[in-house]
Amino acid sequence: MLDSRRSDRPLYRQIYEAIRTAILGGEFAAGKRLAATRALAKELGVSRITVLNAYEQLFAEGYLDGKGGAGTFVAAELPDNLLKTETIKRSKQKKTDAPLRLSPFGEKLATKDVGSIRARTIAKFQPFQNGLTAVDKFPFEIWSRIAARLHRNPSREVLGYGDPQGYFPLREAIAAHLRSARGVNCTPEQVIITSGAQQALDLAARIFLSQKDSVLMEDPCYQEARSVFAAIGAKIIPVPVDAEGLNLVAAKQVKKAKLIYVTPSHQYPLGVTMSLPRRLALLDWGTTSNAWISEDGYDSG
Repeated sequence: MLDSRRSDRPLYRQIYEAIRTAILGGEFAAGKRLAATRALAKELGVSRITVLNAYEQLFAEGYLDGKGGAGTFVAAELPDNLLKTETIKRSKQKKTDAPLRLSPFGEKLATKDVGSIRARTIAKFQPFQNGLTAVDKFPFEIWSRIAARLHRNPSREVLGYGDPQGYFPLREAIAAHLRSARGVNCTPEQVIITSGAQQALDLAARIFLSQKDSVLMEDPCYQEARSVFAAIGAKIIPVPVDAEGLNLVAAKQVKKAKLIYVTPSHQYPLGVTMSLPRRLALLDWGTTSNAWISEDGYDSG
């Protein structure tokens, strides 16, 4: 299961990939009970937290199910076409030939030099706000030493406005992390650093949506995201959430939706993890419906 302790890949990632491969290859059938984390850790000679991290990633992606007091099992519902072939068969529904277009604002922005555009944001503070950082746990002493070392001889880039997409070395690190930990094939040029989730959502809404465009959102949903889409003038259409996440049967009743916003790893605020079949169906729906999918991975590990 472990290639080598000298491998560039973290140990938890090697365990995750080995179990995922066994599931997709049919070696671990649906409903199969996996070894307890303590037992597997002892067998592999690694810490229990390493195995826990691997299991958590498999849970988040819909490969595993947990049953209280009974153990950890391979998810009961895995798509047959994923288990039998390397290529996921898409829906037989005819795809539209029309190109998926940005909003007028997004198209205008695409023709400009991003370096010449400065975004203005408004910070809002309110009591009982969700998503607040545990500042009492922040390693201020370590942070102060690093900051002092950096500012003894700061570069011009650090002291100036810098790249509007964000500090390039940080974007390189994020792209590398996404490639190794999440399997996302991206480059630093495709990464944009924002001041927070609200700025990111606002930027996405302005680029992808126009007034009166239909936006499908989970019901209940993350209200701050809803307020961003509503401010653009989009038509918000609530879609119920069931035990597997956003209900696609209900979503497909909506005609000509421009964007669908989901929180698949842990639905906000209910905490449901979207199942693997539902995720694949969602991607298929986005392709055949010619619509954008906005995935908020706020708790994806």
